[in-house]
Amino acid sequence: MDDRTAQLQRSLEVQAKLYEKTRQQVDQLRHMNQLKDEFLSTMSHELRTPLTSMTLAIRMLRQPGLSFDRQQRYLDILEQQCTQETNLINDLLALQKLDSRQTPLQIRKVDLKVLIGDRTIAFETDWSHKNLTLAIDLPDDPLTLYTNFDGLDRILLELLTNAGKYAAPNSTIDLQVRQSDDAVTLQLANLGTAIAPEELPFIFDKFRRGSGITQQAIPGTGLGLALVKSLVSHLNGAIEATSEPQSDGLWRTCLTLTLPKKITRKGEA
Repeated sequence: MDDRTAQLQRSLEVQAKLYEKTRQQVDQLRHMNQLKDEFLSTMSHELRTPLTSMTLAIRMLRQPGLSFDRQQRYLDILEQQCTQETNLINDLLALQKLDSRQTPLQIRKVDLKVLIGDRTIAFETDWSHKNLTLAIDLPDDPLTLYTNFDGLDRILLELLTNAGKYAAPNSTIDLQVRQSDDAVTLQLANLGTAIAPEELPFIFDKFRRGSGITQQAIPGTGLGLALVKSLVSHLNGAIEATSEPQSDGLWRTCLTLTLPKKITRKGEA
């Protein structure tokens, strides 16, 4: 009787473990299906919205007796929306290539100080309307990397664009670079609205944007940081994010990027 009871108990324990494992798998599949639906919904919206604007602009251009100024206005709308659509598709294709490792690494010597200087000029032009200040803290020693120039340049562009987009007007964005014998660490911090703790782990996911971003009419598709994450991985680096409250009521969001100083042709540090 005791043996039979022990066997029954073990059988019940095995069944309980199997049930729990099955439940976890079902929950995971449900979550993945939800993410797929959200992705398709967002993708559909981001593709449809520019097309709707272009369709309306074309209809307006067909009106008889349209003044030259109005024609130029609608042509500008067509050009802007077409560019937005093209950029979205190009980013999706770039992500697909990076995720599938179809993009070979072309390694070259890169002067990070020169690259940052070039990007600083573009930043000051793009965000002058918000009166943002970019404070740069670089080491005195040369900052030389052997890496993929295009990938690193795109990473800097997306990080600066992201910081400028979400920074509070009249605030300062801090860019700090430090180096060790075999790695470079870049920190980019801006002051703005908070990123909720539950949202922080997902900011590098495709089409994931913080709550309230749409209501604030902040443009974007949620692909910028996803592209950064893929590019950083492609360069055998790492990136992480933090968001902490400050005394002035704003939150300091900091993205920390670490890259090897030298990678091989195969992308290995």
